[in-house]
Amino acid sequence: MNMKKFSQAGIWMIGLYCVGLIFSSCVHTNRLQALQDAAAVDSLLISRYDSIFTYPAEMEQRFSQAQQSLTDSAAFYKLELFKGYCRLLQGDSDTAIQINQTVLDFTTRHEGMDALEAICWNHRSALLQNTNQRDSVIACLHHAYDALYRSDNRKELENICINLADQYRQKGNLANAVRYYRKALWVADSLKSERVRFSLYVGLAQVYADLHNFKLAHRYFNLAKENPEPRLEYENYFYHNSLGNCYYFEERYDSALQCFRQAYKIGSQFHQPSIDALVEANLGEIFTLLNRYDSAHFYLDKSYDYFSNNPTANEEVIFYMNSLKASLALREGKLSLVYDYLSRPYEPLKIGPSYIYLHNKRFMEYYAQIGEYQKAYQYKTLVDTYDDSIRNVRSVNNIAEIDFRYRQDTMLIQRNVQIAQAKTQLSKQHTLIISICSILIILVLLIILYSIYIRRKRDKEYIRQFALVTRLRMENVKNRLSPHYIYNVLNTVMPILKQYKDLSHIMQLFIQVLRDNLQVSNQIAVSLSDEINLVKNYIALRQETHVQTPTVEWKITPDVSLNILVPSMCIQIPVENALKYAFSDWEEEVTPRVSVTIRKEKEGILIQTKDNGYGYDPGKQGTSERGTGNGLRILYRTAEVLNTKNMEKMEIKVQTKTLKEGTEHGTLISIYVPSNYQFKF
Repeated sequence: MNMKKFSQAGIWMIGLYCVGLIFSSCVHTNRLQALQDAAAVDSLLISRYDSIFTYPAEMEQRFSQAQQSLTDSAAFYKLELFKGYCRLLQGDSDTAIQINQTVLDFTTRHEGMDALEAICWNHRSALLQNTNQRDSVIACLHHAYDALYRSDNRKELENICINLADQYRQKGNLANAVRYYRKALWVADSLKSERVRFSLYVGLAQVYADLHNFKLAHRYFNLAKENPEPRLEYENYFYHNSLGNCYYFEERYDSALQCFRQAYKIGSQFHQPSIDALVEANLGEIFTLLNRYDSAHFYLDKSYDYFSNNPTANEEVIFYMNSLKASLALREGKLSLVYDYLSRPYEPLKIGPSYIYLHNKRFMEYYAQIGEYQKAYQYKTLVDTYDDSIRNVRSVNNIAEIDFRYRQDTMLIQRNVQIAQAKTQLSKQHTLIISICSILIILVLLIILYSIYIRRKRDKEYIRQFALVTRLRMENVKNRLSPHYIYNVLNTVMPILKQYKDLSHIMQLFIQVLRDNLQVSNQIAVSLSDEINLVKNYIALRQETHVQTPTVEWKITPDVSLNILVPSMCIQIPVENALKYAFSDWEEEVTPRVSVTIRKEKEGILIQTKDNGYGYDPGKQGTSERGTGNGLRILYRTAEVLNTKNMEKMEIKVQTKTLKEGTEHGTLISIYVPSNYQFKF
């Protein structure tokens, strides 16, 4: 769903953490006063739990007052953790982390504090959740899991397992999510605990909704709804928000709208702007899909304002909010706004594939509406690729979940299994393990063989590229020997020619062109300004020696930096090609023209050389090693070699129409050079 993972980040994770804190007693001591303090703390937390969400500042003061009457340090620091949680709800995450570290330091200095240490790690995972550091959150929860196993109080194990399952679900590892949800269910069955079943059922329902197994998802939603145990208001909020996400996946938007409205009504009681903003984003998207644009603007604008002005909002939230705004603008036909929202920069590694898929889909629709069908097709290709990837991941997770469910589903384990049946089952599992080990060994061997194959393939590719570079360098040396000699001779006779002013000017241009060519002949790349000067000198020389030389028009946008590196001769070769071949024996009434356009494109620059001549015909250029046809070939091969060393690729395209194809004829050569392109072999 649009904001399902973010809704969990703020409430579900922290809520489960607090439920765990309320019902735990961390310290086992022989002192009667310590037991009385622990009981008093638990009683206070249970009676005031709802107030923590609605009035965090007042509850922080209440906890501080309660600490003054405590003599047991473990109970004191347990309340200190809740004070940190109240600080978190007030938006002061830095103080919350400092308090957590203080309590954690206390547990390391004293023995027998493993249960309290587990609560500290669980609390820290909730603090890190808002920073979108899922790997760190999972690591904290595993620390909590290990600390509980070191203690003699494992009542909170079910809550740790639920939190781990929730984190793995957000990360997309649904197989591990199912594993820990069912492990929590097994613990609840063993302890005969009913207080977490609602959370378990909703969590499992979310997993099956992510897998698009809606039959099982609604089964667990119904089990959660029918659970007789009393629920807190935040649990009711999360139930309706999660059910709305499921209806969204099913494209049952009217039902999703009802659920989100109910979640919004409940969440407003908590006086937490982040909770309201999450549901407002969901409501805005649903109203967009239902073509109710006024309501969509109302909720999306509120949510967008909150997250864009919140310095703690992670990049994934901001990215998707921009995508939602673009979706609404697209439906309203406000295409300039669509491009503005979609073109804002983002870090792909920090964005989930499902969000990038929707982002590319909206770009595809945008370019289709403005008539740029080539770009629309490019984004369609990206959309198809992401769609296939997402479907593949979902299929893998489905297979893993089914395998796990039918092998370890504790709900199907019969408590009255006979000893003989258990031995038979053990034998089957033994056979299964042997089979899996055999498959793993085969897979390892296949991976080794594949690695050897890839290594050999890369070696061959390296040898091929090295040979290509060597040959290109030899061609370059061959092409520069003659101009070097001529350049020296002309410099010798130039003083004699100075008495002939017209001839002297032409020879000076000629020498300048030779000098420029010699300077770039041994360089893979030159600055854009040097390349432009080279071409302008060449054009001036040709105009002096050829009366009918077409005029070359230059169009360089102001935002183009003349210091950017470009392949040497990348403008010279297309311009020379146009002047020499495009208008030979010209008989048309159209005035010959050549234009060079340089502008910014995406994350680089686009250089386009266009003429209205005969159209590109390699056969007219001959097969000479010094011809411009050879120059284009070298440009192509140089780009091919350099692209293997760069993530973003240089592109060279030749588009042409001959006289036989209509009135609009000529050749367009486009060269796209990404910014920060590395010109290294």
